[in-house]
Amino acid sequence: MPFLEIFDFDATPEVRKTATKLMTKSLCDAYSIAPEIVSAYFFTINEASYSHAGEFGYDAEIKRIFVKVHAFRRSVALRRTAAGSLTDAFVEAYGVPAKSVVIYFFDREPDEVSHAGELADT
Repeated sequence: MPFLEIFDFDATPEVRKTATKLMTKSLCDAYSIAPEIVSAYFFTINEASYSHAGEFGYDAEIKRIFVKVHAFRRSVALRRTAAGSLTDAFVEAYGVPAKSVVIYFFDREPDEVSHAGELADT
């Protein structure tokens, strides 16, 4: 923990590899955590699985990369730092404008996370 879910548009393995390095460093720096505890899951979005502003598929003007960050609760200041540095990482890796990167934080308490059958608060 933490882990990220990244929904992107037909990204190449090279782009995802770059994104992995940059986003892991960004999150580790923001939260003062080790990279060994960070995982990421990529999901490919294609023309038949996206809409924005009432437009379906690639007719949508903006194609957003959607990122979910699942982590233990952090302060607003730390989430703000993470949001900025993660956005910069995705902008660099994907070559998109910052407005195309959307990040949602799904904070959890340690008693809401289990690894190997044990709650993280134990």
